[in-house]
Order: sequence, then structure tokens, then C-alpha cells
Amino acid sequence: MEEVKLEKVAEISSGLVLNRFSSDQEKEGEEYIYITLKSVEGNKINLELLEYMNMQRKVQERYILHKGDIIMKLAPPFSAALIDFDLPNLIAPSNFAIIRIKKDFDAEYLSFILNGKLIRRQLNRLVEGTILTIIKISYLNELKIKQRNKKEQIKYAKILSLLLKRRELKKMILELEEQLMNNILSNL
Repeated sequence: MEEVKLEKVAEISSGLVLNRFSSDQEKEGEEYIYITLKSVEGNKINLELLEYMNMQRKVQERYILHKGDIIMKLAPPFSAALIDFDLPNLIAPSNFAIIRIKKDFDAEYLSFILNGKLIRRQLNRLVEGTILTIIKISYLNELKIKQRNKKEQIKYAKILSLLLKRRELKKMILELEEQLMNNILSNL
């Protein structure tokens, strides 16, 4: 199977430096929603952990996230997540990379691949020996991924998505059982 560099299938850029655009909450400005480091974990974005900010001026379109974009943390654990929802004025701060598919690749599939062991090993080699482990955009461009046809990508993305949902449901069951146990014990 042929390997291809990430730069061949996606356009990669860094997020927005928020302090350059932010304004006092008192002043009028356009409100934007930004993704926090805590909100991205395990190929998912927790919408409850997003933050709001007023901006002095309009943010350039290249920083606005849209459904189908992928974001990736530039610091450990280098988690990637697919934007699978529509939210106006959603932006990624500078500690994230914005990855936009430009070729015959499925975005959901690529987001799973970016969270896989092969990519983690490549990233660890690229940042090895540095004190502060931060990925440069040029490092992301050099990542090698296996190229599959689009039908296979979609099939694998569906399977991985279902497994992720199943894991989330199992976690929820455990939490509910724990609550039930605590309620029973508190009434004894």
C-alpha cells in the first residue's frame, strides 16, 4: 500500500493567536467561540467546554472552522478531532493545527488515523530530544499515511465511529451503575 505525505491530502495551518484579536468584554465586538485544550479528547470535541470571546475585529476566514475540518493539538497528547457539527464563528487558537482535506480523502477517516499509533510514533520521532514538545506545522506536513481508496476509508471510519460510540455508551452505563449503587447504599 502506498504511503503519502499529509501535505498531499490536506492543507495544514496553525490556529489564531487569540490575544491579538481579543477585546475587553465591556467593548462591543463580534463574539467568537473557540476550542479549548480540555474540550478535545479521543477524537471528540466536548461542546460544553468551548469558550466565548469578543473580538476587536473580524477574524479571517482561514481561522473559522467548518464541518469537515480537523483540528489537532500541537502539544502532547497531540489529539485530533473532526468538526462534525455546524457552529457559527468557531475558531481554533494557536495551540491547534487546522487540517482541511483537499484531495480524495475522508475527513472522519483521517481524524482516526491522526490519533493512531503509527502517527504517534512518527510524531515522537519528530519532537524527540526537545525540551518543550510542540509540533511544528512543517512536522505535520511530513507525516506519512497509508493511502486507501475512498470507499475503504468511509467503511473504516464508520466502523471506528461505531466502536467509539459503543465505548462511550459502556462508560455511561458504568457511571449510571455507580450512581445507582451509591443511591442504594445511602438509603440503607
